Amino acid sequence: MNEKKNIQMIAAFAKATVIMLLLGLFAPTFAYADTSPEQYKNIQEEYQTSQERVREAKQSYQDSKEKLLDAKARLEDSRTSRTIFDLKNATRNFLLHTIDYTILHLEVLEDNAIKAEDSGFAPFIATDNLKNYINQLEGMKNDVEAAETREEFQAVIKEIRDIWQHINLESRYFILGTANNRIDTFLERGESISDRIEAEIERLVDGGVDTTELERLQDKYNEALEEAKDSHDQATQLFDEHNGFDNDGVLEDAEDAREFLDEAGSLVRETQQQLKDGYSVLREIFAELKEHRPGSADLGGTGKLTASGDGKATMSGDMEAKINARGGILTITDYDGNAEVEVTGYGTKEDIGDGVVRYSGFDGTADISGSSVTVVILGDDIELTVEGTGSVILRGYGTYNVEKNGKHISSNDWAPEEQTKLPARDQAGYMNQTQDQVQVQNQTLFQNQTQNQIEVQDQIHDQNSAVDTGGS
Repeated sequence: MNEKKNIQMIAAFAKATVIMLLLGLFAPTFAYADTSPEQYKNIQEEYQTSQERVREAKQSYQDSKEKLLDAKARLEDSRTSRTIFDLKNATRNFLLHTIDYTILHLEVLEDNAIKAEDSGFAPFIATDNLKNYINQLEGMKNDVEAAETREEFQAVIKEIRDIWQHINLESRYFILGTANNRIDTFLERGESISDRIEAEIERLVDGGVDTTELERLQDKYNEALEEAKDSHDQATQLFDEHNGFDNDGVLEDAEDAREFLDEAGSLVRETQQQLKDGYSVLREIFAELKEHRPGSADLGGTGKLTASGDGKATMSGDMEAKINARGGILTITDYDGNAEVEVTGYGTKEDIGDGVVRYSGFDGTADISGSSVTVVILGDDIELTVEGTGSVILRGYGTYNVEKNGKHISSNDWAPEEQTKLPARDQAGYMNQTQDQVQVQNQTLFQNQTQNQIEVQDQIHDQNSAVDTGGS
């Protein structure tokens, strides 16, 4: 009779370990408050450091799991008081390591939640809630150490279930709410871009340019923005009501909370996709505008550009370039490692590394060819010829001609240095950055969490035999 009760108690231990495994769902998912390249790099470095701590804790957790499985196998071979005692201790040890592993995950969550809160986009202060759960889990260690009866271990299991449910739903609320709040900024920038595009179209119309295609693209872009705004407004209404949660983001009703989060999550994802669709149209708009802006040219496989002037010329692509200049700085970046460069004249050569070579005081001629190169020349009396596939941007004072398939296409002046660079600024400074942010959010909100769920499900599957056999 006593042996039967002991086995039932061991089954309770094993079930507790499965519940604890579920807490591994929560990886650091708030690290997108900063958005500049330098800030993003800092986030990545911090993330790598925290992940190293998590890996160490995970290894301890894995070791304790192996010992649990070994103790369970020995119990199956021989059910004695010794093997029952060993399995009990192995399960207790595994439970404690799993709590430690979970606490570390929550500490990482707390660190990253601070970033989202400092950015002003957080829907509530999650760090207070996370600290509370960490304290609860720390207290549960004493409960695990002190538990001896089946009822005591069942009480631990019940408390774990409750904590897990709160962390799961409250974290989803925080992540989705933060993403939804950031969308306001994207929409505001998108509307500003639309206004500037409209002004650019009006300028082209005044110059006698046919803007039919540009107007069609702008209508398509505005439509995507409007659809994004509509779905965003619906999501914002749901977050204002936050059914199932109180004003501090604490779970009140699990069923209402799940319904709210499922609906809000669908709308946030829909809004992000509509924004990405709009950014795709922006690329087409920028490409179209570029054809009508001085100082910019796209070359096809049969394209050729000749130019002369003072200032800065930037060439990128699969091309051959011949350059003459006086008193300049020539920088060549070879991405594929197959560039052929022949330089004559005066200048000091410096190998920067990573395929970058710089000639200071360049005064002479350079012949450059490569499948993926970027060439920048800054100086006076620049004469250049570029053939191939790629793009050329000219800033300063001078003229250039473009040919395609041997036919003259256009002639224009270099763009003045002080000119407002609508396509370059908006495409690099807004569209690409915003699209990267949406991509980071998508990965953070959904892909990483899904991967963690898969990992946890695998771990749970590994433990199913321990649960079943422990109760047999």
